[in-house]
Amino acid sequence: MGVEQSVVINAPPEKIFSVLSDVGQAQQWMPAIKRIEQISPGPFGVGTNWKESRMVGNRMMDSTIKVAGYQPPTNLKLDVQGKGITGHLEFILTPQGTATTVLYQGEMKGHGFMALFNGRINKMMAEGAPELVGDLKRYVESKT
Repeated sequence: MGVEQSVVINAPPEKIFSVLSDVGQAQQWMPAIKRIEQISPGPFGVGTNWKESRMVGNRMMDSTIKVAGYQPPTNLKLDVQGKGITGHLEFILTPQGTATTVLYQGEMKGHGFMALFNGRINKMMAEGAPELVGDLKRYVESKT
């Protein structure tokens, strides 16, 4: 069981994709992120990776994020590797006149002992998804 959440943002897909693909802006619209460290040099694209620390509930989670798919301005896929967990996230942008529908999908999977918590991990992701896409919407629309 994963998460799926959509939102309509009053901006073209190019503007939204530029925010999603700019690691430097991530903390500005995702307040749970406390620290980001880019690992790979060069332009953002498939293979770009970074380390981030974010609050998940009342715990700090450190993970490495890697761009797995990059199709501007409509699709961004990310692989997540954390302590005892892996996951896949995707943002699909569909133009709707002057606005864009953003579909956020994701699933995390625990390994070893953490596999016992797969349901809870994905439930927490699902509970946080409306806030995540809402924060993206507010941030992008404030820049328009």
